[in-house]
Amino acid sequence: MRFLKHFPKDDDGSYIIYELYSFDNFFRLLLKNKLDHEEAMDFMISNCSFSALVFQERIHNKKYLKLSIKDVLSSELAASKAKFIYDILN
Repeated sequence: MRFLKHFPKDDDGSYIIYELYSFDNFFRLLLKNKLDHEEAMDFMISNCSFSALVFQERIHNKKYLKLSIKDVLSSELAASKAKFIYDILN
């Protein structure tokens, strides 16, 4: 999935999704690129590293089902914001 190439990754090659804003943007990009909600979630579970907060608030509580492509950012903008937030958290 070339549109995700700029998102930050950890040492294991998993996308870093440690806060809700990045989760929402990442998930919406997957929806925009023709995955349905379950396919997008399967992709994220297999390829992302989550914080406990993100896991509980978006995955366990199934709030990802309410996300839509309505507010999707471009992949470059979403990735740059995710990187910026990750850098601040470190």
